Amino acid sequence: MMNTYDWFIARCKAVINHSRPPEPPMRVRLHEAGHAVVGYRFGYTQQGIMLREDDTGETSQQHATGMDDDMSGRLQVEMIISMAGFAVTLEYPEYRTDTLRIGGDVQAELVRAAIIHRIDPAMGSTGEIMDSLWVRARLVARNNKPLIQAVAGRLNRYGSYTGEEIQRILDESMKELDR
Repeated sequence: MMNTYDWFIARCKAVINHSRPPEPPMRVRLHEAGHAVVGYRFGYTQQGIMLREDDTGETSQQHATGMDDDMSGRLQVEMIISMAGFAVTLEYPEYRTDTLRIGGDVQAELVRAAIIHRIDPAMGSTGEIMDSLWVRARLVARNNKPLIQAVAGRLNRYGSYTGEEIQRILDESMKELDR
């Protein structure tokens, strides 16, 4: 029987020797492309995408805000953008992700929904807000499926993509689809 130390060393060696695929899995690429494309459609400026070797990712975007911004409206858009990553993976059954991998997105959405409810109780309960915005996220993901696929196809390496690189990828993908 193997003791704990020997098991730990064997496990570390197995992880170190495990070969990584040359590019991130399509599931992660589609998820992050979903955030980027939907944010782009809502006028957000792309700041970057990170595809990590643990098969997680992060998309960073920013919207220019002004004094007359409707806080509830902006939070709703941010929820749709956040939900879009998971909504995209549901459009591709072969790339479905497990629910545990989207915990960060869901936590942020719940907080935003609670704030929206506080700002505008007529929007409904936190759950009703989540449900209505989930429907919109699925719709925007479905309506932008070709562009999301094209962007995901270009996210073909691990590491960081700058905002300029993401914008170039979006522009090139849109031109390609217009042909």
